[in-house]
Amino acid sequence: MRIYPNDILGINIFTINAEAYPYLSTGIDKAVSDNRSAYEKGFVVNENGELKLPLIGTVNLTGLTIAEAVTLLETKFKEFIDEPIVTIKKLNFKVTILGEVNKPGTYPISNEKATILEVLGLGGDLSTYGDRKNVHIIRTENNQTKDLYIDLTNSETLTPEAYFLHPDDVIYVSPVKRRSFANISPTVLVFTSIVTTGIVVMTFIIQTNK
Repeated sequence: MRIYPNDILGINIFTINAEAYPYLSTGIDKAVSDNRSAYEKGFVVNENGELKLPLIGTVNLTGLTIAEAVTLLETKFKEFIDEPIVTIKKLNFKVTILGEVNKPGTYPISNEKATILEVLGLGGDLSTYGDRKNVHIIRTENNQTKDLYIDLTNSETLTPEAYFLHPDDVIYVSPVKRRSFANISPTVLVFTSIVTTGIVVMTFIIQTNK
């Protein structure tokens, strides 16, 4: 998972000398009862991929993985405090599932990673009419949209890029062809049946009179 502009990061900095830097230390128990929004309790990466932190100032995290960002921040904080320990978590990791799934909607992801199979599980799996050969992932990063297509019956289509989801991915499950027929209203079906019957009767009468 990499960091991009507009990401919201939960960043905690711990030190063995917590009394000297009380504004850097965050109690572990606070996260359990913290009902603030992600914007209120996180740091927003600006359009240039930068954010501003105490002591070290502005730092650019664009394109870094979470592990790389942790290493970078710990290195920078070592210039000011003893043995810093940094934790980073994306607070805006959510995905949206649409189309032929049993429970479509937007789901927050609590882990740092989520796979397409795990997220489809959150959506209650594909519905009866879901096309397992046509799962579409719409991904937006750096103001660019990328389309990925997966055939769940073919493991070769499950590349790492498509298998591991990114924050704000949209997953759309297409309907199978028979779904279109199933959506035809009873009135249309009755009308079609009457017309078909009429054609058969007229054909019979014409052939009888020859």
